[in-house]
Order: sequence, then C-alpha cells, then structure tokens
Amino acid sequence: MNSIHIHFGSDQEFNNHIISLEHYTNIMDVLNHIGKIEYVIKGHDYEEKPLDIDNLVLFTDDYGSIKEWALLSFSNTMLENKKVNVKNVWMNNPPKRIYEDIIRNYPKNIITELKTTYQTVSIEMLKVMAANFNSEVIGQDSVIKSLLASLYSLRSPNRKKPITMLFLGESGVGKTETAKYISTFLGGEMLRIQFSMQQTNEAYQYIFGAQHGQDSLARDLIRRESNIVLFDEFDKVPISLHNAFYQLFDEGIYVDGNYSVSMEKCIIICTTNYSSEEEAERKLGTPILSRFSTIVKLHQIRIENKIKIAQKTYDHFFEKLEQEDKQLIQNNMVLSFYSDMISKGYYKNIRILRNDIEEAINFEILKAREIIE
Repeated sequence: MNSIHIHFGSDQEFNNHIISLEHYTNIMDVLNHIGKIEYVIKGHDYEEKPLDIDNLVLFTDDYGSIKEWALLSFSNTMLENKKVNVKNVWMNNPPKRIYEDIIRNYPKNIITELKTTYQTVSIEMLKVMAANFNSEVIGQDSVIKSLLASLYSLRSPNRKKPITMLFLGESGVGKTETAKYISTFLGGEMLRIQFSMQQTNEAYQYIFGAQHGQDSLARDLIRRESNIVLFDEFDKVPISLHNAFYQLFDEGIYVDGNYSVSMEKCIIICTTNYSSEEEAERKLGTPILSRFSTIVKLHQIRIENKIKIAQKTYDHFFEKLEQEDKQLIQNNMVLSFYSDMISKGYYKNIRILRNDIEEAINFEILKAREIIE
C-alpha cells in the first residue's frame, strides 16, 4: 500500500479531489473479483495473479455494499486480500468501524486525512444580507434583526457549537424561504431534512442510525455541501427522539452507530407551524426548546405585501417563458386577478399563491394556443 486518502465531508469536494485520477476501480469491482469462484483442474498447478489496482475509490454510498462482518476487518478482508494488489485508496466518509480499522492497521505516514471546510460568516456578508432581505423575503421586516444577531455570534473565534434557530409561524409565511435566503450566502446547497415524510419507526432508524447501508441523518449531515441545515417540520419529530439532538445543539457533534459528525459553527434552522413560543414549549417541551439559540416568530403577511409577492412571483415565471409565449399572453389579466383575490382576503398561504399564479400563466398560454378553451 502506497497511500490512503480519507476525506470527510461534501461528495462534490471529494469528486474534485479524485478528478485528476486517470483511472480508478470501485469497491463493487473488488467485491466481485474477490467473490469470484475459481475452478481448478485436478493435476494442474494454477494460481491466479492478484488484480492490480492503482486507485481504489470508495464513495459515501459504497459502504452499504460491504457486509456487516467485513467492516471490522476491512483492511484484511478487502485491502490486503490475496486476490487484489491495491496501491492507493481514496475514501469518502468511511463509517467509524472502517476508519478505526484503517488507523489501526496502517502506518500514519501513508494516511492523509481531509475535511470539507465551510464558508464562514463575514461582516460584509451580514451587511449584504441585511440590505437585501426585505426585497427577497417580503413581509417579514422584523425577522432580519434576530437573524443577524444570531449569525454574528459565529464570528467568535472561540465558538465551536452551532447556532440553532427555531422558526415559528403558520404554513406559507416564509420560514423555508428565509432559510433559503440565508443559505445563498454560504455556498453549496443547503441540506434540507423533511421530518414530515417519516413515520415513528422510520424516524427512529433514520435519526439513530440502523444498518450502515441505510439512509441516516448522520450520513446526510456528514456529506452536506453547506454549513446550513434546515430541519423542516421539526414538530413532527416524536418527543421520545429529541435526546438525539441534545449533543448536536449543545456541542455541535452528532453521533450514531456508524458516524461521528462535526457540526462546528453550523447554522441549524428548525421550522414548526406553532404560533407562539408558549405553544412551542407546550408541544416540544422545555428540554429541547431551551437548547435553541434564537426563536424567530414569522407573522401573517399583510395584504399589501402579499400583492408585492404576487407581482414578484408573476415576473419570475413570466421571465422564464419562451419569447413566443410571452408575446401570446402579454396582455393577460393574471396578476390583476390574483391581486384582487388577495385584497378580498384570500391566500393566507403564500406557497399556494405562487403555485396558482404559475398554473394560471400556463392556462393563459394553452388558451392562446387554442389547446384549451
């Protein structure tokens, strides 16, 4: 073995590290070769030469193809197997058991460890964020001050723990949009976990980690591209599972049976549909609520701001149309119709408003093309 490169973090960054490799072998090829049945003709001496592998590459999802028993002796079972001759290994996000096995069996001088470094919060970033917030997230003017105060704490050189924000407010008032706005300043795609998609048993396995080959929160966190994470509909997490988040919120470390993930100086945003801090404490409980750095209440959006959102939404979808379609519907009444509907008290949920405007634009095009009446 010449070298072992271990990377923890973003899949994209790992791909950039191996882009210069002219050729590499994946773990499935190795497993197939090792498991191949050899037929030996009696009376003939024959020993197959080991397969020469210049670069063995293991991506984050590859470890699921390795049997559970092989994790503890990965070096002997895979890398030092007599059927292969591996010269260099490139690994992204190996589970703890494989990592510990590598460290135990190979000299330090051939092992290189790399971790994804995430963009940090700067003064200039906060200035731009403050200047543009009200034009990007319309109708939540009071929110930005709380956000900036919380984000500023990440500039402390002594701070290791993440900042944790709990967003309160009805569905469709801009909670997810606010999280996305913050993420645009931090590079990479925000990791979004939707807990509403999981039932209790599925949530338990996902949060605490089941078999190493299954999806898990720890594996999603370790491969994140950006240092901002959105836990959408956090109120859907059963209270019995909240203890899984205590160390994450308090120390910035998330641990399950397969991974130990550093979340140093991460921005963690949890959304709920609760209308007040009192309701959140009653439903979530004090132990988890007290661990949030900031609690942000997003209010119902006023009618004049909803009309601004309708205008912005209409402009966004209209600009994406082909030029021919723009000309066909240039005198349409979509925006005036929805502005009138908003003025009459409709559309508490902005997400529904956006969807309806997009659909209405498409209907106008279909009518103009005489596809529908």
